[in-house]
Amino acid sequence: MSKVKQCQSCGIPLDKKTPNGTEKDGSLSEKYCIHCYQNGEWTMDLGFDDMYDYNLKRFKASDMNRVSKFFLKKMYTKKFMSKLDRWRA
Repeated sequence: MSKVKQCQSCGIPLDKKTPNGTEKDGSLSEKYCIHCYQNGEWTMDLGFDDMYDYNLKRFKASDMNRVSKFFLKKMYTKKFMSKLDRWRA
């Protein structure tokens, strides 16, 4: 089983539903989604806590089913997000 690639800013899976962001030269980013990173820049100037709150609200409002939302709520913690490349100290 292959590991699912995740945006290293928000943690969302990088797939057909959520494409990769772009670098300044127009190439696809290897690490970040289109919601977080476009044209080589962050799409939102948010600190860690504000980004966590924003993403949690966005995930809860998504069209995923109740069971998925239940597991997401358990998995999507500040500890999880702090391990993503953008937020590592």
